Amino acid sequence: MQTTLTPKEQKQVNDYLKSKGLPVDFAVTFQDVTLPEQYSEIRSRSEIHDFKTRLVSNIHLDIPICSANMESVTGADLAIALEREGGMGFIPQTIPIDERLEMIRKIKRTDSAFIDNPLTVSSFQTLRQAKEIMDKYKIYSLVVIDRNKKPVGILSRRDWLYETNLNVKVKDLMGGKDKLVVAPANIDFEKAAEIIKKNKIEKLPLVNKAGHLVGLITAHGLYYKNHHPRATRNSKGNFLIAGSIGVGKEFTKRHMQEVALQVKAGIDLLLIDTARAFSVNTKEALRAVKKKYPKLPVVVGNVSTPEGAKFLFENGADGIKVNQGRGHVCRTSEVGIGIPQLTAIAKASAIAKNYNGTVFADGGMKNAGDMVKAIAAGADIVFTGYLLVGSKESAAQLYFNKKGLPVKNYEGSASIASQSKRMAKGNLDHIRRPEGVTEEVVVTGTVSEIVNDLLDGFKSAMSYQGVKNLKELRLKTKFQLQTSAGSFEGLKK
Repeated sequence: MQTTLTPKEQKQVNDYLKSKGLPVDFAVTFQDVTLPEQYSEIRSRSEIHDFKTRLVSNIHLDIPICSANMESVTGADLAIALEREGGMGFIPQTIPIDERLEMIRKIKRTDSAFIDNPLTVSSFQTLRQAKEIMDKYKIYSLVVIDRNKKPVGILSRRDWLYETNLNVKVKDLMGGKDKLVVAPANIDFEKAAEIIKKNKIEKLPLVNKAGHLVGLITAHGLYYKNHHPRATRNSKGNFLIAGSIGVGKEFTKRHMQEVALQVKAGIDLLLIDTARAFSVNTKEALRAVKKKYPKLPVVVGNVSTPEGAKFLFENGADGIKVNQGRGHVCRTSEVGIGIPQLTAIAKASAIAKNYNGTVFADGGMKNAGDMVKAIAAGADIVFTGYLLVGSKESAAQLYFNKKGLPVKNYEGSASIASQSKRMAKGNLDHIRRPEGVTEEVVVTGTVSEIVNDLLDGFKSAMSYQGVKNLKELRLKTKFQLQTSAGSFEGLKK
């Protein structure tokens, strides 16, 4: 049965639109509105530094920016760089499950305070074999174990950096062989920090009662906040990780197996990704996942109507992605589908309040101002590909164009280029009518530089609105409609 809004819900949506200064009878997007200045007691934008927001359930981020789950955008490097800045990277469901799992493992290990399945090397293996492991995972040290899988040392970078003989045994290079410092498996971070500081070590292996290796605490991870204060991590000191899954024509046993593998790998939430989430396929997928993993937060998308939002929340979604046809390289609107993004966000937000759900504004934003407007309309998270694909860390291959500029190709998920890659990997049975394009984007800097520039834009806008955090931005701002001439007047000529 198709979901519809009750008269009470329709009134709720209309009342919310009116409260935000948005029209009820027609839809608008970012350039159709402006945020008039308000009285501000903020003396300097430097006073503004609180960008915390709710991701899903009880999970919060220090900034509201997440990367689009697109193959040309989010790889492990971009996800890690964005997590260091307080945001989050979403892994594409269009890549093979083995690659997704590899990305999850890499993200989970990076800058981690606690590692529950440490990478190891046998004391009788060679430096060549140890380097193969380290090169694969892009790390510089390993826990050394004996034949009984008990830790006997640490092979650190300083142990092997100047060694030219790759056939030398690890036991002859490793540190800690005289007396390796270990700790019990249930030790807390505070006590672990004391041991690490006292012994001036970088890694503390954790062992069970039998002396077998069961975990690892790193000094780098423990003191990570000193280097990246916005980075949001879980209780074990790991980056938050989002798994992903598609739905297909039917949600099959294979889909559930892929979910199970990602749960086992340690994901904190799951994205169920489809262009048409207001569908029977998505309902079956969402219900199946929630039945099997009732405590796993699930984000689902995409939809663009309040009815679609209600449908997903009623079937168990914790968060929803809003956008159809409005992304920078998306062309679904060419077949007549989609709602202008600002109205779509606002209507979904009005419905989300009934379910304590969160709203992800997925695309359509071209600058910090559009992101601010998305948050002001009610979004909890802004999802972007366009504003991050031009980073050095994005997944797209860097090359130089005819003008000699460093560029990357930003591929829409439904573009010919993206579909062809999926065909080659066996993830797509045939090429469909393209509803996306590929665009050349100039590389402008690192993720850190791009994010901080966007946050500077947030600070400026928030100072004009007299608000110091995103909650106030959502509550206190009200839009005013502007003509196309008014929009053009404010653009760079």
